Amino acid sequence: MAAPVGLDNAFLRELRTRYEAQDPGTAATRLQALVDSVNALKADVAVVGRRGAGVTTLILALLGERPGLDDPQAFFQQGLEPPGQPAGYPHPTFPSLALWDLPGFQEPEKPGDYTKRLGDLGKFGCLVLVVAEGSPAAPLLQLLKAFQQKRKPYYVVRTKVDLDLHTAKRRFRARYSSAEALAQARNGLAEALAKNGLDPNRVFLVSALETDRYQFNQFQDKLEEELIQLKRAHNGELEDLRAVSPRKIQELYQACATGGLVEVPGIIRLALEEPSQIRLDVAVLGEAGSGKSALVNALRGMGCEPEAAPTGVTATTRKATAYAHPTVPGLYLWDLPGVGVTEEDVGWLDLSRYDFFLLTVSERYRHAQSRLARAISAAGKQFFFVRTKVDVDAQPGPEPGPVEEIRGSCVDALQKDGVGSPRVFLVSSLLREDYDLPALRAALESDAPALKREALEKAIPVALSRLVRRKSKVLMKDVWGKTLNSCLYWAKNPGPDVATSLIDTVSAFSIQLGLDEESLAQVAKATGKPAELLQAEIWSPWVKRPDPEQVLKQIMKPVPFSSRMWSLVPYWGRGAEGQPEISLEATYRVLTQALAQMTEDAERMLRRAYAK
Repeated sequence: MAAPVGLDNAFLRELRTRYEAQDPGTAATRLQALVDSVNALKADVAVVGRRGAGVTTLILALLGERPGLDDPQAFFQQGLEPPGQPAGYPHPTFPSLALWDLPGFQEPEKPGDYTKRLGDLGKFGCLVLVVAEGSPAAPLLQLLKAFQQKRKPYYVVRTKVDLDLHTAKRRFRARYSSAEALAQARNGLAEALAKNGLDPNRVFLVSALETDRYQFNQFQDKLEEELIQLKRAHNGELEDLRAVSPRKIQELYQACATGGLVEVPGIIRLALEEPSQIRLDVAVLGEAGSGKSALVNALRGMGCEPEAAPTGVTATTRKATAYAHPTVPGLYLWDLPGVGVTEEDVGWLDLSRYDFFLLTVSERYRHAQSRLARAISAAGKQFFFVRTKVDVDAQPGPEPGPVEEIRGSCVDALQKDGVGSPRVFLVSSLLREDYDLPALRAALESDAPALKREALEKAIPVALSRLVRRKSKVLMKDVWGKTLNSCLYWAKNPGPDVATSLIDTVSAFSIQLGLDEESLAQVAKATGKPAELLQAEIWSPWVKRPDPEQVLKQIMKPVPFSSRMWSLVPYWGRGAEGQPEISLEATYRVLTQALAQMTEDAERMLRRAYAK
């Protein structure tokens, strides 16, 4: 008997030996039934697209591989050559799942010839269409329609979005917005699908080289939900990262990745208690000519030094440039190019990269500043309003006069735009010790620790989600082996002990995910939240050790009706019912679903621990 994917001959030989020790007459039948149950779990996914769309790279990313990313020379070498024939790749975590790299379509090949070259796709339970740019080619759309008609799942994956964003950033410069660029990529594909009668909600935006960003994880989860039948509670939408700095997420993730999940709250607590090592990115934002570069130099105590920001009577800042603050470690002032006055100019701004803003204006408060103030607030960020070149309109002196009039006018305008308690500074980059420049310096220095903590706190939920996911992937790789061990255990010791063994396995997963009482106590101590509050976020019944009898019912095969009837025959049936057997398929699904539930519990519990 040839071993199916996920089983090796050594395992089958040992299982046969144990079956024969119990009942030689049924050993072969029981062994074949187990092989059939493994085959029943099998799921084949066809991945197809135009040549060069990144099909092979996407498959390798789904398999957890990093083709050439750790080799600097790989970027100067020829890319992966797509296969001439379908090539199957077993999934390292789910042995029953296979990803098939199908030959790509390339003009001027005729659609009929391409379909014929692909052959019969009936064996595939799911189709993934990879698109790198534009709309899918006609023959590829036909494949999607064929799967839709057969009511088989299909997905459209827009790859290389990292390159799209890089190109958009170089093209639009100050008008660049990652959210707008991603929306355009999604809408273009969704419209093409809708025009062809296909579901426009099956589009995922991914980068196979940056799998922690965009929708790679959501796409991966959807495949597992569809093919491995893992039920998850999330809705698969893109994370809203407008108020979170990607740099903060990555820094926090890397700081916590070296330890276990139980150690993460302690690491975060230390960072919040001593935020000096946290980076704070402060963007100086405003129209061209509003004195942004001069303000950066004034705040840094710079004049005409080579390391000063260039200034002039015309727009001199062509790209965003960071300048380190001289007295606050980790604080960087970003001199941004001037922003235009139209709604579109403001809409293209990518505010997620920065933690705080200095919104500058050199004249009266106008509609352009109103748009910028509302955009910053909508992104969940804070700002100081800085009225520059105030010496042009008001001379310094003991009498408040025009200075307070300007201040009051700015405060009133900001409050009308929904800014509750605006902090307004009137400065002159030439007369640095007059007006509010010293107060602005002092405010940045005194507020920096709190701003750093706030920026880090915003990154915590996303970083925690990624840390829990990483741990879950590691644990999920053990599930198949645990399932096979349960089958061997049953073959040697048929009885309720196998259910106890499964419960012990899941309990070990629970400890690894930080859901046991000791781990919860550590999290509660590190975050100051009551352990009972955190316990309420744990919903999986597996954490509290379910009844072994109930678990046994979930994994047992029902005795066939014919066997039960045969057991009633007085002589030939020998008065015995059919041999009970655990189901490999049911055992595997119970373990995977238990781990998926506890993964969601761990993420939900940690989010609650840091919720305000």
